[in-house]
Amino acid sequence: MLGAFFDDSGTHAGSPVLTVGGLLGTEDQWDQFAAAWTALLARPFDDKPPLRNCHLSACRAGDGEFSTYNQAERDRITYLFRRIIVDLDMVTIAAAVDNAAWDELARGETREMIVDPIGYCYVKCMDLLLQVIRSRKPGEKVAVAFDEGVRRHLELWSRFYRVQPDKYPEIETIYFAPVNRVVALQGADMIATETFYFGQRWLRHGADAKPNPHFVEFMQRQLSVGLILDRDAIANIIENMRDAEATGR
Repeated sequence: MLGAFFDDSGTHAGSPVLTVGGLLGTEDQWDQFAAAWTALLARPFDDKPPLRNCHLSACRAGDGEFSTYNQAERDRITYLFRRIIVDLDMVTIAAAVDNAAWDELARGETREMIVDPIGYCYVKCMDLLLQVIRSRKPGEKVAVAFDEGVRRHLELWSRFYRVQPDKYPEIETIYFAPVNRVVALQGADMIATETFYFGQRWLRHGADAKPNPHFVEFMQRQLSVGLILDRDAIANIIENMRDAEATGR
């Protein structure tokens, strides 16, 4: 049995980018992940108290449990948590949407024709997840977990996959869980948040966007898959949807 865990970033009002990102691994990989992640939470540094959770945005900003960490310490602890994911060869999956362009272009009746940004990211992550399983682990089942905080946005999409076992035989179950209690979702938070930061750079600089040093290693791996839906892609989706509605297809 495989396990996939996903979290979101950028769902707050006014966010320029919305992302969903996560990790896919085997049961053995997740067992090792949980042991290593929990151990690092318990003893991040000799002179620091245990961490209850690792939320990358708080770490990057020096907020909450990371308020006593200087920049070098925050970079170091980010590196240590990242190495857990990389050293275990876990697959990273992410999707991002230009929120501002979506709100501008998907108006009125058009908005009723397409999913919202988080729904789109959900579907794209599920598509990528299934592609990875079918190419690397054909025939394997997967249990998929999402952050409890987005249940009301994604429950209907989850049902869409659950009620089509013939089309999606790989999916054993889809459920929601709290990030604070599931360390696997803390790993997913790292992918979603790093994608959020990179997505903002992508919208400003396109293909010339340079990831921050913490994200470079993820992007260079063959085990990392993802996509960004920018303004042009959104406009193309809307045009196709309008054409389909006009022709009754």
